[in-house]
Amino acid sequence: MDLATLDALKLSDSTGTQHQLGDLWAEQPVVLVFLRHFGCIHCREHAVQLAARYDEIKALGAELVAVGTGNERYAAAFVRDEQIPYLVLVDDDARAARAVSVHKSSFIGLFHPKSWSATVDAWKRGHRIHKAGARVTQMGATFVLGPGDTVRYAHIDRDGADHAPIDAVFDVLHARS
Repeated sequence: MDLATLDALKLSDSTGTQHQLGDLWAEQPVVLVFLRHFGCIHCREHAVQLAARYDEIKALGAELVAVGTGNERYAAAFVRDEQIPYLVLVDDDARAARAVSVHKSSFIGLFHPKSWSATVDAWKRGHRIHKAGARVTQMGATFVLGPGDTVRYAHIDRDGADHAPIDAVFDVLHARS
């Protein structure tokens, strides 16, 4: 992870407002979640699960920020459709993803048999695949950063259905409080 590069980046939110990434975790911890893309069924489900616990994250003195691929229109639809209460940023050129060493999958890897049942389960729970952004092969990741230049937790997703266990993220947040 190149935290200095990540700190210096500015990304837009769904309204076009620019956010300096390092400012987000300068004084408080931030759970930074990289989504594969705004249309990914597994990422949407994970984002909704995190949204359900957003008040708990805030109560622990932390913030939650998601970063995804697609343009501002995709991000706005994602926020609206999934009722996301936290900041969502657009990384369509992969600058942030490269800074944190989020890797890509092959197309074959995206359709790994392990993810099939997870896709069916997410579908049964009401989540749907939406239009993808430009980089559908990007994997996701979750980090807990800050305050300052501290990486408290890192999880790089192994496949499209793999996400950081939410309880592990909360363990890190609780250890700080």
